[in-house]
Amino acid sequence: MISESDLRNAERKNYLFYFEDGILDIIAGLPVLSFGLGMVFDATLLFIFTWLPIILYWPVKQAITLPRMGYVKFSPERQRRISKNMVLLLFAGSLFLLLGIFVTLGFEGQLFNLRDFMMKYSLLILGAIMASAFLLISILFELKRFSGYGALVFAAWLTPFLFPIREGIPVALIGALISLIGVGFLVRFFINTTPPLE
Repeated sequence: MISESDLRNAERKNYLFYFEDGILDIIAGLPVLSFGLGMVFDATLLFIFTWLPIILYWPVKQAITLPRMGYVKFSPERQRRISKNMVLLLFAGSLFLLLGIFVTLGFEGQLFNLRDFMMKYSLLILGAIMASAFLLISILFELKRFSGYGALVFAAWLTPFLFPIREGIPVALIGALISLIGVGFLVRFFINTTPPLE
């Protein structure tokens, strides 16, 4: 007979495997890459499309992962936790977006009187906001690698303060690295899972 702890362990393993397809990594790296390239090339259009890849997450997940894994019904407790985490992530994402807009406007000196402070540290504040989003994903979805991504993202924003390098280049490189790691996870996922039967 299977014990309840064995069932919980199997459910947790299946839950974590759901995120081993690399799609979240790819989608999370693309906004960082876009933001970095927008800074390098001073292209406002890239800033506008920074958050667009996030919209693609669920359709891509449904097209690639769900047919290969099947539809697994998690326990009511895990379903509630997943729903709560999605609401928290949506709320935090909206808050991070608003803070990013606030900081950007402050950077341009349009919003408040702390212009000198903002001119000097606005990029670090943006980096902290972006890194916090990765840490939040790590905590809410129990994905430890996203803590590392958060540290890398913040380090990318910090680098121009420490070394003579153009702002945006380290950010774009880290975004590309995160997405490439996701591509590696996706390739491994394709190798380890059976394609859907037509």
